[in-house]
Amino acid sequence: MHDPFRLDGETALVTGGTSGIGAAIAVLFRDRGAEVVVCGRNVDRGKAFEAETGIRFVAADVTSEVQVSAAVAACGRLSVLVNNAGPTDLLHTRSVDGPVGEMTPENWARLIDSTLTGAYLTTHHALPLLTAAGRSAIVNISSIAATQAMPGFDAYSAGKAGLEAMTRSLAAGYGHLGVRANAVRVGSIRVDHGDGERRRGVEPDPRPDAWRRPEPPKAGAPEDVAHAALYLASPASAYVTGVVLPVDGGLQMRSLMPWQTARPGD
Repeated sequence: MHDPFRLDGETALVTGGTSGIGAAIAVLFRDRGAEVVVCGRNVDRGKAFEAETGIRFVAADVTSEVQVSAAVAACGRLSVLVNNAGPTDLLHTRSVDGPVGEMTPENWARLIDSTLTGAYLTTHHALPLLTAAGRSAIVNISSIAATQAMPGFDAYSAGKAGLEAMTRSLAAGYGHLGVRANAVRVGSIRVDHGDGERRRGVEPDPRPDAWRRPEPPKAGAPEDVAHAALYLASPASAYVTGVVLPVDGGLQMRSLMPWQTARPGD
């Protein structure tokens, strides 16, 4: 019996694919039969990843159109695109994002470029190859920040919301050419970028009454996101396009209506 989760004969490009969520996606796609190419900015890490996994690495910063164009061309052919690259390093410093009224236009542009414009550039240059494949898939890695209010992450939230909107537009505009476009909305994921474990996504509020709900969901693993990406990239989801799949351990369910969060006596 044919396994609909196999990617035999597919060629995939995973941006930001040398660590964390991107690396987990790349390895799983390889194990499921795809020819995988990853790109990233950190050349040393990329070469080490290539040596360890046998997955081809191409150096590219997704905010540079010249580098993106070269990375896509290096694939030769393409039937799966995973837009995973993002401003992880900028967010961890907490010195770039912030409230709109406090952040500089330069920092706003840096975050929007790495969160949204990079996905546009990669998709723009990949679409000729994706449409030529006859049947292809785009998987965009979004964040719960696209829909949940996150004070202090204004640019990141705006970029991820834009990415989800672009996903729906791609699905509607290129479906007749055989391109499916979907997104994974990530919650709190524990990742390691080579300098210790960190969480990517929303950190559950440690205050016991912050959400007036049971224990906050534990952080997921990169593999949790990878399996969702595999589903959306594979023939198993052939009838699925234009959707955003939450992979957040139920985090989004903890934003309830006022009457659901009220304590007795309020």
